Amino acid sequence: MTELPVIHFDCLHFYGDRPCKPNKEHGVFCGNCDYYEKDNSITEPYPPIPPAEPHTYTEGEKKIIIVKLDAVGDVLRTTSILPSLKEKYPESNITWITKERSYDVLKDNDMIDEIYFTSDELDHVYNDTFDIAINLDSGADSSEIMNRLNAVQSYGYCIVNKKPYPVNKAANEWYLMGVNDTIKKQNTKTYHRIIHEICCLEYENSEPYIFLPPGKRKRAGEIKEKYKLNQFKSLLLLNLGGGNRWQYKKWTREGYASLADILSEKYPDTAVGIIAGDEDIDFYENIAGDLKKLERNNIIFFGTANSMEDFICIVSLAQEVFTSDSLCFHIATALGKYTIVIVGPTSYTELDVFGNGKVIYSGRVDCLCCYLNRCDRSVTCMNTLDAADISELFGVVN
Repeated sequence: MTELPVIHFDCLHFYGDRPCKPNKEHGVFCGNCDYYEKDNSITEPYPPIPPAEPHTYTEGEKKIIIVKLDAVGDVLRTTSILPSLKEKYPESNITWITKERSYDVLKDNDMIDEIYFTSDELDHVYNDTFDIAINLDSGADSSEIMNRLNAVQSYGYCIVNKKPYPVNKAANEWYLMGVNDTIKKQNTKTYHRIIHEICCLEYENSEPYIFLPPGKRKRAGEIKEKYKLNQFKSLLLLNLGGGNRWQYKKWTREGYASLADILSEKYPDTAVGIIAGDEDIDFYENIAGDLKKLERNNIIFFGTANSMEDFICIVSLAQEVFTSDSLCFHIATALGKYTIVIVGPTSYTELDVFGNGKVIYSGRVDCLCCYLNRCDRSVTCMNTLDAADISELFGVVN
């Protein structure tokens, strides 16, 4: 297991859940940093991080609680831990604490018994005792919840002296990746393997999971009829969104438009759909405007105003999906779709298409996995990706 290097937990610049400003701007870390400033509000020492506890008593009914609050895509991809927990603890009852926005990606998962929101009254949860508590995020909100849980065994992160801190050594590696961009860039493991290691579970390529109950399948059928998709052999779905946190998490306007142009011409009996979320309305409208000039009836405009349930249903109708590292990617892989994902400022090694798709990133820049919100380079991780090359990756699923 990873041992932490010198870390000045008591530094004013150190947050515990993200890189500090000196690390972002100068690439330094605590052992070679001249920017240390003592946080005088911290008066207690940080305790030694104990070894992780193995899973020894697996028989009988077990109560497990998982805390995962972050972006909906992060919540969904974390469901890959559930099959492993159920295999280790077949009679387990699993509770999940999250935020309301993630409910639609969890509610139909039959491996989860109870779902609570951070906005709920949770005193009865905090007064209960669990066999296992898991918090896979070093964020302050989720770590504070972890502190309030009573559990025989705990995995992940808690709060010590007002800052996120590993519960045990199994959480050290992911913690270090969260606070040091250099270590993050060196990572070669997928997110799914990492969270299994945090929980001391064997990873056997379990995948995130979305179940489509009869109501969702019926809704998907209604959407299929609304857009007259029955007249086409299949649907290739291009997700244009990527949110606003990272400028180059999504591709270029020209790239998306060119790819849709190439595919719609190459496969005239196939629907080529475009879709985005409400954070990318203007971006979507610009690309939609470009494509409408082509006057091709096999380009389908799904818009940006879909509910979460409808978004999931639309992805379920596709045979192949093209997307950035975003919620759409996690939905597509959870539905078992052939998925092509383009990656720039985030970690491409953390992503897994489980042998059913491609992870695409530029080989012409040296700054991948920069995690910078904005970029002032003229040659970027996104404008060096070619639509013609990417179009050749489609047509795999009949």
